[in-house]
Parts: sequence; structure tokens; C-alpha cells
Amino acid sequence: MVIRWENVDSLEDYFITYLLYLDSLTVPQISRIRNKSIEEINDDLIKAKMYIRLENKKSDNKEDILTNYLSMSKDERLLYMSDLSDDKLESFKRLIYRGILKINNIDDLMILVWTAGEFRDDRFLNIIYPFIDKPHSNIRRISYSAIGKIANKESIQYLEMGLSDSNPQIRQYCAKYLGIIGNRNSIRILENFVKNKSNFEKEYVLKACRDSICNLYSKFNINK
Repeated sequence: MVIRWENVDSLEDYFITYLLYLDSLTVPQISRIRNKSIEEINDDLIKAKMYIRLENKKSDNKEDILTNYLSMSKDERLLYMSDLSDDKLESFKRLIYRGILKINNIDDLMILVWTAGEFRDDRFLNIIYPFIDKPHSNIRRISYSAIGKIANKESIQYLEMGLSDSNPQIRQYCAKYLGIIGNRNSIRILENFVKNKSNFEKEYVLKACRDSICNLYSKFNINK
């Protein structure tokens, strides 16, 4: 069965919800459009993804593989990647790379960027960096997390800039990862951040900064 708008008359009702989801509508938006509760919309999406997953097990088509992967839970995705041979892993990386470049649905895109972070492969950095300027805070958060996990020293400047992000969790992530890959200049930036923002910044962000400062002092054998 081809799940597309041109075949909508022959599809089960829950696939209409799924097609709206593929068009980048959020669950609350779909709920309003379809006059269904959020719980019903989530049930529709689960049914559609389960159907697609079962059908894709019968196929070797690359698009089907990606659709199947996107329908998995986080634990299932981790297990799937851990079971790939070296050759299949490289092929899967290429699939994820192309997916990041072409997929527009924000929820699916976050899964793909998260996956790139799990690869710890710096070949993905150039296509992840642009996402830290997006207005959607969740895609920025996932992108900074992936950048931190990949841990390339070229990313230090981006993590330092991320300390000014409007989202406190992102600021926390950036502070945390600077403690891992940061340089001596990162110490000064983190110390100034704590000094200038200690009266109004979230405590968990300040803690991440202080922990990273300690890590960097130890890394560079600096005595306080």
C-alpha cells in the first residue's frame, strides 16, 4: 500500500493523521484539524507507524528502512544501530545524512540529528551546525547535544556561543560539553558567565558551568 495523499480514499482513517504529521503539523494542530483528542491522534500515529514497521520488515528499500527507523522507540533505535555490521553502518550513516538534508518534519528531523550524535562521526557536523540558528528550541537543543557528543574541537566556538541561547537547557548542554572539549579560553568564558549571571541564571546551568570549569582546570593542570 502506498501511503500518500493521492491514495487517501483507499487508506484507513489513521493514515490521514499520519499524512498530516508528515506534512510537519504538530500533534495539537492535527488534533484541532481532525477534531480528535490528542490521545486519539497519538493512537493514530502509533497504529500507522506499527503498520509501516511491519510492512518495512518485508522490504530492503532504503526509504522503507528510514521510515521504519523513524517509527522505532529510542531503545529500539539504539539496538538497531548496535546490531549493524561495519558495512551496513556506513550505508545507514549515508541514509541518515541524506535524511537530515531532505526531511522537513521537525520530530523526524530531531531523531535523525540525535542519531548523528550517537554516531560520534564529525562528518555530520557541517549539516548539523545550521540547526543551532533555527527558531525551534527543540531542534537547537538536539543539535547542540549531537555537537557535544561528536566532541570535535572545531565545535568549541559553537558551544561557547550556545551559552547565550534563550533556552536554559541548551545553555546547560553547552556548558557541560565545554568541560569535555573546551580549551583555556573556554575557562575564561565560563568564569565570566558565572560571574555576570549568578544572580539570575538557572542554578542547574550555573552548576554545569562550575563543574566544567573544574574539569578544565584539571585538564590543563591549572591551580586555582
